[in-house]
Amino acid sequence: MPVSTWTPVGQWTGTVTHDGEVDEYTVAFAPDGSLSVTTRKSTGTGAWTVTGDDSLEFSLREDFNLDVTQISPNGHRAAYIQIDIAARHDGDALTGEGKAVVHGPDDVVIYATDARTEARRVS
Repeated sequence: MPVSTWTPVGQWTGTVTHDGEVDEYTVAFAPDGSLSVTTRKSTGTGAWTVTGDDSLEFSLREDFNLDVTQISPNGHRAAYIQIDIAARHDGDALTGEGKAVVHGPDDVVIYATDARTEARRVS
């Protein structure tokens, strides 16, 4: 079986949809399998791996900026989100689905939700 030569290495911009909200983000996939993400209210780091000719998985921890008071849908203050996504690429487009688990300042899980993402590679 041939080995895929495709990688997501580079910068992408996209949106993630969850709980009726749409948030914009920028993600940079590094050659070493790490990633970094920024939104208007958070930053995060994680890892990615290609899982097939047209698929990849990535996982990241997204910390809310200190000047942001993020309240979860169940009314608790959120400190960070652990996000796990399985995605497929089609040319310069990525689409994926996964889970977002929201943690409070004390590390306790306060909420979990489904997330869907769409992104495009930045030239």
